[in-house]
Amino acid sequence: MGFNISGLAINKNFQNDFDLLQNKLGWNLKKQSEIDFDIASSNWKEEGICDVFYTEKGTLLFMDIDMCTESIEIEGLDTLSFGISETSMTFILNYCENGIVKRTIMESDGERFEDHGNQLEVEETSEDTSEIIWSQIEQVIGRSFWSIEPEESAVRYVFVAEKNQKPMLNNDPLNSYQEKNKIRVENTNSKVTSKKWWEFWK
Repeated sequence: MGFNISGLAINKNFQNDFDLLQNKLGWNLKKQSEIDFDIASSNWKEEGICDVFYTEKGTLLFMDIDMCTESIEIEGLDTLSFGISETSMTFILNYCENGIVKRTIMESDGERFEDHGNQLEVEETSEDTSEIIWSQIEQVIGRSFWSIEPEESAVRYVFVAEKNQKPMLNNDPLNSYQEKNKIRVENTNSKVTSKKWWEFWK
């Protein structure tokens, strides 16, 4: 079937300061359970779920595709929001340095709908968008995705509206929650823009 994953890579390990990351993103997450990387990186993340894996120098979050179609900008950090669907051959890459968008690619079935910014180093040797995304994930978190063992530790979080409220899963979709509570960031530390992805993503 191939990979169908989406998420956010950040060039800083927030394992011991996860509340700070939430503040920068404007998110409210509740820890649900310890999981392994195999589960964290599994295909098609359920709405309301955020699975987190830490490397020595980075943080890798796996989320629903609707949260990853636009750049996620954090001042002072490098970020990569991405989507890879080998089923539909659809790919999304939004790379930022120090909170500034540097590269955007959106492609489906070999046709690029968006292609902006300066080419990344990997693009000097590869034109394959999937390979570009995998390489840039490694560049940001300091470790190849393919070197991570399935049994390595990760953490599952769920989005909540406010403290003490129940986690939101499919019965209370994250998209609806974002509209009602304006979860998308509106501060100087980070910015998440809102834009629907193509209907053929899934």
